[in-house]
Amino acid sequence: MTHWWEVEPVRFECQKGCIKCCAKPGWVYFDKEDIENAASFLNLRPGKFKKKFRLTPIDPVHWEMGVTENDPCPFLGQEGCKIHPVKPKQCRAFPFWEENLRTRDSWNKVGEDCPGIGEGPGVAAELVRQNKDSIWP
Repeated sequence: MTHWWEVEPVRFECQKGCIKCCAKPGWVYFDKEDIENAASFLNLRPGKFKKKFRLTPIDPVHWEMGVTENDPCPFLGQEGCKIHPVKPKQCRAFPFWEENLRTRDSWNKVGEDCPGIGEGPGVAAELVRQNKDSIWP
């Protein structure tokens, strides 16, 4: 099956200073590698990292962190992500999430909040696929 984004050009370029995607309520998913990288970046042990940032286990190798309007992502600062070089795969892959790529309409809907959609050069279909497939669950 061919997806719309394999046929039509997908343009996206993150806009400097925009943190809209990080400020929305939802879940941030971490796998073991994400936790190890972020913990190391913050000079914490993985266990301490999970406890400090209230990560909830989903299974033995995946965790989630809830984010609400009243309890925003603890890694989000005025200038953006405090752990940007090691942010979780889910965050790195935005906006190329499965639910955002289902249809051209769903992509355009995300674009109502994301000023980077429709900007910059076209993103190769293979890169879109790699980002989409890098996320768990």
